[in-house]
Amino acid sequence: MDLALFMDLAKRAGMDGIQEWLSFYLKSPQTAEGLKPEHDIFKQLIKLQNTLRHMMGEDLITHLGLDYYQELVELM
Repeated sequence: MDLALFMDLAKRAGMDGIQEWLSFYLKSPQTAEGLKPEHDIFKQLIKLQNTLRHMMGEDLITHLGLDYYQELVELM
């Protein structure tokens, strides 16, 4: 059901062609020609989350952790 809803969302958002961000739901992820498919489920989940966050206008998740260090430095 999630996949169907996300595909409908992509269509309504004007996204066409292969939707790599939905690879999380597929056993054999599809990619644009010339790109290597990502099989790591955790990376697929981050791509899914970041695509949704981008559509909502939110900051993307990087997991670099640099923002935590910057906040700590500013507090000192």
